[in-house]
Amino acid sequence: MPTISDLRVSYKDKVVFGGFNLEVAPHTTLCIMGKSGCGKSTLLNAVANLLVCGGEIRGFGTCGYVFQESRLIPSMTVLENVEYVLRGEKENVRSRAMRALEDMGIARLAGKYPLRISGGEASRVSLARAIAYGAQTLLLDEPFRALDIGIKRGIIDNLVKAGMYGATVLFVTHDVEEALMCADRVVVLGGSPCDIMLDVNLPSPRDKRSVDEAELNAAREKIINILSI
Repeated sequence: MPTISDLRVSYKDKVVFGGFNLEVAPHTTLCIMGKSGCGKSTLLNAVANLLVCGGEIRGFGTCGYVFQESRLIPSMTVLENVEYVLRGEKENVRSRAMRALEDMGIARLAGKYPLRISGGEASRVSLARAIAYGAQTLLLDEPFRALDIGIKRGIIDNLVKAGMYGATVLFVTHDVEEALMCADRVVVLGGSPCDIMLDVNLPSPRDKRSVDEAELNAAREKIINILSI
């Protein structure tokens, strides 16, 4: 079970996490919400082992990180960008890269360069790259923030259909509807030091939810209420 126990993170004299605990069911998508600056990205960075922290983080395995910016290499084609994360592999590199592009609905872009594709397409390439890598945990830090809702829905539909390759997903977002569309569970962070203010399990399966579903409406109301405090 992916678990964070007694997480402690401080920046100078500011305590971000002072004994934070969280368990995540394997192969599920957990959306992490909260006001700006509360510690959402810090939590992802701790899981990715990108900062010095106290406590224990275990069970997440290898991590693939998708940031707000696509961070594609301009001199490489879309396909080459995805293949780049597989450069240490010896077999099935091309087929794995193409499968990830297909699952994101962008196989047609394989030969294009990053400067020749849209922001929404670049976001899909970043996700395809993370999926092709085969990480046990995907860390998504608001990768759809700059996109309109129509493009977001298309990308999330592709993610649901792809089944995330069985990965455990931690997904930071400020968008309540985005969380309701793609998560199995939503936690809202807040306070100082940061802790869990709300923990909501959403109805499954994700691809059969209705925006007017009673249980989903109840979850929406709880999330909006706690975020407004």
